[in-house]
Amino acid sequence: IMRTLKILGMLLGYPSGEQIKALPECLALLRKETWLPEASLTEIEALADWMQRQDLMDLQEEYVDLFDRTPSLSLHLFEHVHGDSRDRGPALVDLHNLYQEAGLMIAVHEMPDYLPLFLEYLSVLPPEQAAHDLSGAIDVIAAIGARLKNRKTPYAAIFGALEEAAERKPDDKAIAAALAEDAGAPLDNQQLDREWTEQFAFENSAQTNPEGGCPAAEDMVERMKESVNQAGTRSS
Repeated sequence: IMRTLKILGMLLGYPSGEQIKALPECLALLRKETWLPEASLTEIEALADWMQRQDLMDLQEEYVDLFDRTPSLSLHLFEHVHGDSRDRGPALVDLHNLYQEAGLMIAVHEMPDYLPLFLEYLSVLPPEQAAHDLSGAIDVIAAIGARLKNRKTPYAAIFGALEEAAERKPDDKAIAAALAEDAGAPLDNQQLDREWTEQFAFENSAQTNPEGGCPAAEDMVERMKESVNQAGTRSS
C-alpha cells in the first residue's frame, strides 16, 4: 500500500484529536516514501504545524466553512461536474462498484466520490496506476486547490501535492474557466441555497461531452476501470 495518497486523504478529513495526534507519524511516512517533491513536503509540513497550533474547535469550524459551506470547495468530486443532477447517480454507482472490484468496502457515511475515499482507493494501486488514475480528476482537484489559495488557507497544500503526484498536469484553460465561474469566496446563506441548485464548473470544458453525456466524472471512472482490468489480466 502506498501511504502518501492515503495520508493526504486523511489530512482532508474532518479534524479530530486522533488526526492531530497522528500528524508527526504521517509526516515521517511522507518523507520516507519520497513520492512527493521537497517543495510539496515542506508545504504539507507547514499545514500540519498550523493544524497543531489551532484550537480543535476553531479548526473544525474553519473546515466546515471551507468544505461544507462553500459548494465550489466541496470534496465530493462529481458535484463539480454534475452538481445535484441525475447524471451523478450512475457515476457514483460505477465508482462504488470499482471500489468493490478492488476489494474495498466503504465503511463511512460518505458518497464514493468523496476525495479522501478516492485517494484511499488509489493508495492500494501500484504507483504508476495511481498517478494515471489521479489524472482523471486532476482538473477538478486543481480548481479546488486554486480556490483554496484564494481563501489563503493552508489546506491548499494538499491539492498542490496531488497535482505533483498526478501523471498529467491540469488544463490551464479549464482551471481559468472554473475560477471565472467561482473563485471560491465565502457565500452568504441566500447564495449557498442558490449554488446547491445549480450545475458546477467544467460543464463546457474539453473534458465534457458537448452533446450532453457524462463529463469528467465518466472519464475518471473509465481510467480506473482500465487500470483494474489491466491488473486482473496480469494476475490471471
